[in-house]
Amino acid sequence: MHAFPQSGFRARFRALFFLVLAGTAPLFAAFTHPGGLHTQADLDRMKAHVAAGDRPWIDSWNALLLDAKARSTYNPAPQANMGASRQRASADAVAAYLNALRGYISGDTTYTDNAIRICNLWSAAVNQVPSGTDQPGLNGLYTYQFAVVGEILRIHVGTRWAQADFDRFKAMMATYLYPACHDFLVRHNNACISAYWANWDAANIVAIASIGVLCDDQAKFDEAVDYFKNGAGNGSIPKAVAFLHPGGLENPYGLGQWQESGRDQEHNNLGVGLLGSFCQIAWNQGMDLFGYDNNRLLAGVEYVARYALWEDVPYSIYNNCDNVNQYWPARAGRGQLQRPIWELLYNHYVVRRGLSAPAVSALAALNRPEGYTHDDHFGYGTLAYTLDTTASPMPSAAPAVPASLVAEAGLGRVHLTWAPVPGAYGYTVKRATAAGGPFAVLSTYRGTAPQYTDTSGVAGTTYFYTVASKNQAGSSADSAAASAIPQAAGALPSGWTQRDIGAVGVAGTAAYSAVADQSFSLSGAGSNIGGTSDSFSYTFVTVSGDATITARLIGGTFSGAGSSGKMGILFRESLDPAAATQSLTLGDVGFRLARFGTRASSCASMTFIGGNAYSAISEGPIWYRLQRLGDTFTAYQSDDGVTWYSVGRTTAAMSPTCLVGLAVASNSATAISAVFDHVSVTGTQPTSASGPVSRP
Repeated sequence: MHAFPQSGFRARFRALFFLVLAGTAPLFAAFTHPGGLHTQADLDRMKAHVAAGDRPWIDSWNALLLDAKARSTYNPAPQANMGASRQRASADAVAAYLNALRGYISGDTTYTDNAIRICNLWSAAVNQVPSGTDQPGLNGLYTYQFAVVGEILRIHVGTRWAQADFDRFKAMMATYLYPACHDFLVRHNNACISAYWANWDAANIVAIASIGVLCDDQAKFDEAVDYFKNGAGNGSIPKAVAFLHPGGLENPYGLGQWQESGRDQEHNNLGVGLLGSFCQIAWNQGMDLFGYDNNRLLAGVEYVARYALWEDVPYSIYNNCDNVNQYWPARAGRGQLQRPIWELLYNHYVVRRGLSAPAVSALAALNRPEGYTHDDHFGYGTLAYTLDTTASPMPSAAPAVPASLVAEAGLGRVHLTWAPVPGAYGYTVKRATAAGGPFAVLSTYRGTAPQYTDTSGVAGTTYFYTVASKNQAGSSADSAAASAIPQAAGALPSGWTQRDIGAVGVAGTAAYSAVADQSFSLSGAGSNIGGTSDSFSYTFVTVSGDATITARLIGGTFSGAGSSGKMGILFRESLDPAAATQSLTLGDVGFRLARFGTRASSCASMTFIGGNAYSAISEGPIWYRLQRLGDTFTAYQSDDGVTWYSVGRTTAAMSPTCLVGLAVASNSATAISAVFDHVSVTGTQPTSASGPVSRP
């Protein structure tokens, strides 16, 4: 059981009760105002705790005072088309929000007046439905934000905010901004229904709900609620929490895999935060959507939080109509703490409801006092949502010393890993050239990632490393030291050759070290691996009969690469640019698409089967494998070298003797590089090449 906001639910219930008795009951009783993200009681709670200097509210308030967007001198940049720069529209909305809060809490009306001025300038300028990049779609972000600001400022209508200006602001919402939000949820820009990610729908759901409250429009509010429950797109709660796994939470579902988990954690957190805000708005109108469908949102929120804390989570392969083939939870953005979304969720589920959400609780504590760090979210949730000081303490002790530090040598690098430290919101990595030091700071960073790669060392030098954890209360002592020697690359091993295939413009290179189970460093230009002929840098060994090549792609330099640049592993019949080829490459859009390519015969056009569409190596290594059994070729991917996922299988009559190896193509006049380790080629390797080995 929980208590609904008394100023909303009970008052509306009483009014509706008497109207029913009179036989004149409307479909809906009056909305609670203010009743967007914050009720009057919420605003008064913030004001009282700040005035008393209570922690943790005062800590978040003091951070707000330093925010450039919270100044009464902040100047917006209104435009007739709000979609011309959604980022600037969101920035201005956040500034209006912070000024509105600062004015109410401090009593200094210069901030209130600036918030009103920002809203007035925008409502006077906007005269069209937003259009431009990502419109309709992400227009829901600034629409929701401005609507929430208007709901706070309505308490000043008739005093500091002229009724005519407030009416024009509401008209902007209903006339220009709502149609774009509605259109996206209905049409999704004519794309297949699962093409857009959950955060796109979520932005428009919360926007329409906010407009409904601001404009006292029950139909719009109901539209948002219905979409949250039953919508066809990925932002509806049954699809946003795409898979349900056992997980020990106090609901039948346990952990709920968020729809964007295989994409990246940045957008995962965006969707979580947006639907959390939507449920908060509904709660302030007397409707419990936080608990809808057995707390399904909580199942998804806890899943996202656990992964952010570097805990293992169950995962089901996800795909959509764009064939994204997400085989594992994405590492991109994992452990970053830049989105201020956790205090709202923690205070509702744990403090108000008394439910168990250990990872959400931990993330809220790591971010406390939660500040503003992203224009997609208002921030300062410690000020806005904290309900009880004893339930939301600031850390009083530094975290534990990191344990189990391991230093793994590689080609021009040393990779460090250690056990995650509970209560740590960052780490300091130090390095020395002697076991006893002195140790110098190599890196200090904010985030939960218990790993670091040092690429700044000199090959052949023994380095000693320590790690310390840190939080709001301070830093731990340094860990026990671990050492490793980064290795330099030298000549290729016996049997391996580097050749440029086709017209590459810039000659390719290749080098080798036995470190990390056979490491190769490649560079090259060339136009592509695909079409009816290729142009790239190739490092290979000649093999006869059945064979398998496995390699882990761990890094590279991609600046200057074109849109179809690629790197990966190949089976190739010869060095002829049009030769029959089987390839498994990473490349194309942002160097994140894994694709299994087949050119079944000389001069044929290469066809592709999509693998994991979010395999960017900027956040960690990716494993690749190509296997030949007779004329059957199978491609695999893995994120850990243990569990492998089949990308595809094809049959092609390739010569028994072929060239197996590593490739890189930049699709530009500038060469790019790639580093592979754990490279192995199993099979029969002839003593002499039977195919062409000269440059074409």
